[in-house]
Amino acid sequence: MKVLGLISGGKDSFYNLMQCVANGHSVIALGNLHPRPQDKKDELDSYMYQTVGHDVIHLYEECLQVPLYRQTIKGTPIEQGSDYVKTEMDETEDLYELLHTVKERHPDLQAVSVGAILSNYQRIRVENVCARLGLVALAYLWQRDQEELLHEMAQAGVNAVLIKIAAMGLKKQHLGQSIGDMFPHLCKMNQEFDLHICGEGGEYETITLDCPLFKKKIVVDESEIVIHSDDAFAQVAYLRFKQLHLEEKSEDDLDPSWMSDMNLDPVWEADSITLPIQDIVAAKLASNSTPETLTSGHYRTVSGGDPEDLYLSKYNAHSSPIVCAIGGTTAYDNLLVHGKKHMSIAEETTACLQNVQDKLAKIGLLWTEVVFMQVFVTNMSDFGVVNGAYKTFFGINPPPRACVGANLPAPSRVQVSCVAIRNNIKGAKPRQTLHVQGMSYWAPANIGPYSQATEYAHHAFIAGQIGMVPSTLDLPMPPSLPLETSWSLRNLLQIATNRHCDLVKRTSLCIAYVNNPNHFEAVTSSWSHITNKGKTAPLLAICVPSLPKGAQVEWQVMLHHGNVYAEKKAAAADENDGDDTDDDDIYQLEKRVLHPTTLTICHEPSGPTSVAWKSTTRSWFLAPLLSILSVVDVTNESLSSMFSSLVLADDELAPESAPQLVVLKDMMAMMIQAVDRVLDSHKSPKLGPGVEEGWKDVVGMTLYYQEALIGKDVKVLRKTFEDLLKEFLDPASSVAVTFVPVLAIAGNGALALTTHAVGKTPTIPGLLQQ
Repeated sequence: MKVLGLISGGKDSFYNLMQCVANGHSVIALGNLHPRPQDKKDELDSYMYQTVGHDVIHLYEECLQVPLYRQTIKGTPIEQGSDYVKTEMDETEDLYELLHTVKERHPDLQAVSVGAILSNYQRIRVENVCARLGLVALAYLWQRDQEELLHEMAQAGVNAVLIKIAAMGLKKQHLGQSIGDMFPHLCKMNQEFDLHICGEGGEYETITLDCPLFKKKIVVDESEIVIHSDDAFAQVAYLRFKQLHLEEKSEDDLDPSWMSDMNLDPVWEADSITLPIQDIVAAKLASNSTPETLTSGHYRTVSGGDPEDLYLSKYNAHSSPIVCAIGGTTAYDNLLVHGKKHMSIAEETTACLQNVQDKLAKIGLLWTEVVFMQVFVTNMSDFGVVNGAYKTFFGINPPPRACVGANLPAPSRVQVSCVAIRNNIKGAKPRQTLHVQGMSYWAPANIGPYSQATEYAHHAFIAGQIGMVPSTLDLPMPPSLPLETSWSLRNLLQIATNRHCDLVKRTSLCIAYVNNPNHFEAVTSSWSHITNKGKTAPLLAICVPSLPKGAQVEWQVMLHHGNVYAEKKAAAADENDGDDTDDDDIYQLEKRVLHPTTLTICHEPSGPTSVAWKSTTRSWFLAPLLSILSVVDVTNESLSSMFSSLVLADDELAPESAPQLVVLKDMMAMMIQAVDRVLDSHKSPKLGPGVEEGWKDVVGMTLYYQEALIGKDVKVLRKTFEDLLKEFLDPASSVAVTFVPVLAIAGNGALALTTHAVGKTPTIPGLLQQ
């Protein structure tokens, strides 16, 4: 891509520009923001821009021999929140004006290089401006380990000197010293005073005199030290340059071989965890045999479809004071469009989202309260068009989502369900959203209108992760399940770590989507490796027709951040004059409250089908949500042989008394009964309150069914399930129900049911003495 280098003069902006070039991008211009001449200040009180040393910036145009565009800083940091929206006279709008001018002069401009490392404030504002101008932010330093990064900069030939100091352990004599010379001292100050090694806390600023991109280098002839604050503990001082000149570089200094030495694949902690996954997946694929699932030859294809034949669910929403949900919704849920069959995919997506919005409004909710969405599309080639219509419903931070393919009952081509948590929860910490749009080595930027994660009410909801390489947003080529599985789990770990969530100990539910049932064993083994083969949350592996970008695996998880237990534990310890505990102790305490259960119910052969199956139900309570996963799998026959004599013609609809529907009704009844037993066990747990209201506390249920077993009988299936559910629900109760057709379910599964209920946060005093 053609890139504008947004420069402050500091080490970060130029090293990120080096990363851009090493990644194959070309620098066509530089951009800088500086104080107004009438301000007569060496440095402004800006939250966004480094302005100390601004009198050096004009030299960089000749150093790099590309045009330099400069913009005066007229605004101030007016909008200082964690998110940014266009605000008149805010200093961010000066950046917009600069980039807008550059884009007018260079219509082929595609991206902006930004040297952000830790500052969400800076990143969010640069990404906001880039999004408004159709540009991509390239932030290859984002979230990098600072000690490794600074050492890397110095080794790569970035000659940047300290131009300002403002931290304990830094003195005026350090001004003018290079980052290479200062590296040992900065590491020492990090150990003693927790100083940010790269100066991300404002401890120091730098000015770059030379780097491998420069055709000429800057030489300081004369300078002076200005003391801003002579504090005994943390002196504030800066370097003022009085005379500078440029010096030609030798041919050896201009050698482009520096690019081959650049670190384009930095190692993260998550990499060490996921590295063995490639071998695990490869070994499973090599030893894998075709699982006992229905193959394409057994599918009863469903084409055409009349909107009037679609089943409108009675259980389409759940409202509570805390967690709410909207069940599977299509464009045809609205009776005004129920008879319309020939809509474009854009019109259908808009109608679908409008129906979801109307359901949210009916229970007093806004889109900003939605924390996660599931989007199912019949044709993944419509992904771009669906996104175009989808994004019109959201503001700056759309909720995380998982988007997968599904052969929805015709004529529906888009189905959406969602979970929401009300904003007015007493005592809850502010909602936080992770919405990184810039390309980096950290984790993939979003490739659609969604955020990476939303955290609220002790839970983090993470967008579905596929195996994209973050620095390119491409899948590994040639296609490789081992690499995709490793990258997707690595990306998932990166986001969980950013939200301070433990993927191993605090996953409430994990769903692995694959596009081939032969991949079940590989992905389940990978999850087992990630979780150290411990007693972890339920995993549901299902096969779907397609995934975004042609991916082979996608992971969807809901996480509990655990702070509720840590906070209560610390408070109780303070009351008892005890000490705080570490995370492992907190987890041991949690396990007394989690009340994990596994319930297995077997069905012996009887009746005309003479088929045995079993229902395995696992539950996991991470307050305030109870997650339940129930899977029915056939035990003594393969699914294909089980229904081989029951397959109907494509245009034939089975009566409700058909043997396969009788079998499926029995299976669903068993699953619902298992959920009832789990709910009952959580009404009065031994340790603290649980899900006291039973079925009244159930928020949502999703039934995944093998489409080959159902064919055109979907309407009967849905009605039968809801009739069975009605036996357990109070007339005033409502549950958000979603039905999802899948190609296969791991473990010879015929049906899988996920259930979420809202409980109460367990109390900790009293547990401490047990």
